[in-house]
Amino acid sequence: MIGDMPTPKHLAITNTLREQCRDLPAGSRLPSEKELAVQFQVSRMTVRQALDTLAAEGRVERVPGSGTFVRRPTVAMGPNLTSFTEDMRARGLLPRSRVVALEEVVVPPEVATDLGVEEDAKVIRMERLRFADDEPMCLEVAYLPMRFRRVLDEADLEGSLHEALAKAGTVVAAGSRRVRAVTAPSRDAELLGLPDQAPALEIVDVFCDANHRPVHRSRSRYRFDRYEVMSELHRV
Repeated sequence: MIGDMPTPKHLAITNTLREQCRDLPAGSRLPSEKELAVQFQVSRMTVRQALDTLAAEGRVERVPGSGTFVRRPTVAMGPNLTSFTEDMRARGLLPRSRVVALEEVVVPPEVATDLGVEEDAKVIRMERLRFADDEPMCLEVAYLPMRFRRVLDEADLEGSLHEALAKAGTVVAAGSRRVRAVTAPSRDAELLGLPDQAPALEIVDVFCDANHRPVHRSRSRYRFDRYEVMSELHRV
């Protein structure tokens, strides 16, 4: 089975088990090291290397005396400017989006300030449910100035918005971020697969181009059990 896989063998086994973990419910118990060694026709040490890699990725939890169990990795948002798609890809997760709404609306007052438009101006409102490995990760509501109407009409909105904007000539180069804990509204909780009144991590981003011109303002509500914010602290 494993003979035609590229070396080192533990990487091939890691990739195979990673795909299997994606299809298994969280909490599922994987076969023992001995069983996996027989299955892949390798030593238990090779299997152990693969499981150690998956444990480091947060895809499995190894419980001494009990076995190895599937878990869903927590995604840490760092201090660098990255998109949701980039964050997921960097962690070996498969990102995709489902468009819930795409419409022209009168800009909400707090959004008008962030986008630098008049309070009665029309803007584009886009709501998307974002997935990682086919599991809902966050519900995003983005507002964009009307100048991006054609870009959105022609873009693949199930993919990366930042990539679509860059392809059209607008590169997101800077931004500001606000993070707080909230109670997910019932509709949001249902879309995210959370219990009613469950907590959520709310992140509001205002992204700008290289000339500091606002590009879009997004409010994303993330699952509390799958996301965290990480920062490095330095004493001044």
